[in-house]
Amino acid sequence: MREPADRLSRIIGYRFTDPSLLEQALTHRSAGPVNNERQEFLGDAILGFIVADALYRRFPDASEGDLSRLRARLVKKESLARLARDLGLGDFLHLGAGELRSGGQSRDSILA
Repeated sequence: MREPADRLSRIIGYRFTDPSLLEQALTHRSAGPVNNERQEFLGDAILGFIVADALYRRFPDASEGDLSRLRARLVKKESLARLARDLGLGDFLHLGAGELRSGGQSRDSILA
């Protein structure tokens, strides 16, 4: 896992101290018995908070409604999938055989 982790680290500009956590994060439920849905729930909440905080600081005069709409646009499935594609994250995903055959590595719902 070290070489793919090193490649991904270069792409996103972040060095993972524990590559096994990265491997777990990139493993889809179709690839085995691991279920990351609880981590996904927490990650979605953290991402929403980080985006909300960044927007709040960047646009100090924006209304709550404007900030909410901006945040929703940034964290929606299509936006996150586009970013994942731009970073080439589909190449790093661990998918089950069925998901691979059906093109799961390029599906918005998996990339996001």
